Amino acid sequence: MRTRNWPYHLRVNRQPRFPFISSLLLALGMAPLVTAQTPSQAPAATAGITGRLVDQLTRAPVQGARVTLLGTRFQTGTDSAGRFAQVGLTAGAYFLEIRALGYGAGSWLVRVGPGETVDTVFELHPAGIELAPVVVAARPTLAQRRIQEFERRRGERRGVFISGEQIKSNNATTLLDVLRNVPGVRIMCTARGCQVRMTRSARGGGCQPDWVMDGLPATLSSTPSMSTVGIVGIEIYRSLSETPSEFLKSDSQCGVIAIWTKSGP
Repeated sequence: MRTRNWPYHLRVNRQPRFPFISSLLLALGMAPLVTAQTPSQAPAATAGITGRLVDQLTRAPVQGARVTLLGTRFQTGTDSAGRFAQVGLTAGAYFLEIRALGYGAGSWLVRVGPGETVDTVFELHPAGIELAPVVVAARPTLAQRRIQEFERRRGERRGVFISGEQIKSNNATTLLDVLRNVPGVRIMCTARGCQVRMTRSARGGGCQPDWVMDGLPATLSSTPSMSTVGIVGIEIYRSLSETPSEFLKSDSQCGVIAIWTKSGP
């Protein structure tokens, strides 16, 4: 029996136990990893998008616009110079949308690289929508409504109408000065005072009219000697047929003298 002297060389087969795995990795273009892979770090958020928004026609800055990076939480607005800035972005492509009152919305695709800040002038076209004018109509005061009613009745051409301007132009200081030259009106004066009579009434010799002051009955408190200070209009109806229904009473027998003042209730 032949024996070998020690040491002797031992041949070791270094082929992998599963050769088909290496073949599969090579077929996929991937080399077998022999060392453990370290976790990848997230890209730094050091990029940004800044810009200036202007009117496409006038080139004036557009203030108060809303700037949004679609699909993200980022949103900002433009200042009085139309400027805006959005920082803290990672590299990549962003859809930027801008909306402003009176303008059509605009959108842009903006690409930024790592650590890059893109600065661009953005333009919006005016929407061209003309808003209907807002008309603010103040409610007329009570005195204004009285004048409006005075003019409405004057347009019906019933009775005699004397405005405050006419009283001033005639230098009339009392109602006697106003009524003295009105056709169908007679002034009768005695030592006890003066009275007004309507000569066009159905009663012979005339009758005494009812008096109305600022829409209220005033027959017992009105006289032709009243001052014209503060009077803005006088309506004189010389018969029942001339008198509008709003001035008639159940016992009316003659015409009406209606006086309107600035300080009425």
